[in-house]
Amino acid sequence: MFADLHQDIAFYFLTSLNPPPFDQDAESRQSDLPKLRRAGAELVFAAAFPFVNTYDTWSPDGRLVLEAMKVYYAVSERHGVKIVEKRGDLYAPGLKFLIVLEGADVLHTADDLRLLYRLGVRAVGLTWNLDNKWGHSCYSKRDRGLTPEGEELVEKAQRLGIVVDLAHAGMHTALDAIAVARRPVVISHANARAVRPHPRNVEDAVLKALADNGGVIGLTFIPSTISETPSPRELAKHAAYIKEKFGAELLAVGTDYLGISKTPEGLESVDKVDRLFAALREAGFTREEVEAVAWRNAYRVLREALD
Repeated sequence: MFADLHQDIAFYFLTSLNPPPFDQDAESRQSDLPKLRRAGAELVFAAAFPFVNTYDTWSPDGRLVLEAMKVYYAVSERHGVKIVEKRGDLYAPGLKFLIVLEGADVLHTADDLRLLYRLGVRAVGLTWNLDNKWGHSCYSKRDRGLTPEGEELVEKAQRLGIVVDLAHAGMHTALDAIAVARRPVVISHANARAVRPHPRNVEDAVLKALADNGGVIGLTFIPSTISETPSPRELAKHAAYIKEKFGAELLAVGTDYLGISKTPEGLESVDKVDRLFAALREAGFTREEVEAVAWRNAYRVLREALD
């Protein structure tokens, strides 16, 4: 059994020319239904990415959220993939999508979350790689932390039963958000900055706060966040560091498949995720700890975060 805290399925379909249907085992595609089933995937955080790139400038566009929702509901209806709306849906048989808004830039007020909740969104990332009215990103030149509007957004999300995702957030923004949170939060796809200095990776101070919050971080397959020679064994070094410092219960998986142009050697597609779990065992993880990383830790957080 396997839970993936981040895939860009809608982005793939909205930006690809004549993509094969998602139920086709497409050669060289990082993720599709046959590969997910071979991986034993039960749950995928399916991202609605609301940004358009025009001449190397990214701008938020609320229409893309609706287009992404169309993709996920089409996959759900055609292929029997359930959309997670409440806690009990986590245990429905078969593959499930939990829809996440990757970057809250398209929201005008925290109350806009009510509309997205009605549409099926159950997780929200405060930022992408841009600063916004809610907080500052990991690429911010001056991370001033969570704004008053951002504090309201975190509180509103958790009252609604929407998971707060701090991937892409700056250190001070993440720490502020965790301090406000009354339910566990996630960092859906990132690695340890102490192992690999990279803006997308997470500082020890944030990992400690996340552990105290009861949340999880999804080990990500973004090659540049892993090492100069990314592989399952190199990614396991991040996991071993986090386990030693903060405990194995902090760890989950967030591949970022279909959102990355390159993959680590040996992790070219989601059906090869067992190679990461084998590398974890080589790094000293017990069978129970590997199972926790694969899905149990993520499910524990979602049981508390969802209604």
